[in-house]
Amino acid sequence: MAKHLIDTDLYIDLIQSGTTLPFIRELYDKDAPGIYFSSIVAQELLAGARSPAGKKRAEILFRPFERVGRVVTPGHNHWKDAGGILAKVLHDRPDLKGKLPALVNDCLLALSARSLGATLYTRNRDDFTLLQSQRSFSLVVVS
Repeated sequence: MAKHLIDTDLYIDLIQSGTTLPFIRELYDKDAPGIYFSSIVAQELLAGARSPAGKKRAEILFRPFERVGRVVTPGHNHWKDAGGILAKVLHDRPDLKGKLPALVNDCLLALSARSLGATLYTRNRDDFTLLQSQRSFSLVVVS
């Protein structure tokens, strides 16, 4: 069975608009048991929730994954690997130092997808293709 991991930006679209992109809706319809939820995405969604209603909308997204045990959380080796990758990225691209906090989460998400053998879905082409140049992982950029 194929495995899938969806980036925060695509869930934010759902929370803000109340509708999902057709591509994501089709993924949920056809392969829901193969979709995993990242604890990184849960953290980012909850950090962005500015009201109790926003928090509830975020929780509605990840609670079903918690119930069935399909939450992916980066482990110690992911953190170590991310440190090495980010050091190389910043060595090659010192202009990205200000983006480091966002790149940390993106790198951990990419490494989580890689270790799970999942495809990562995002709109964030720039950051994830940059990370992909350092460590291979399956990526689909949704437009």
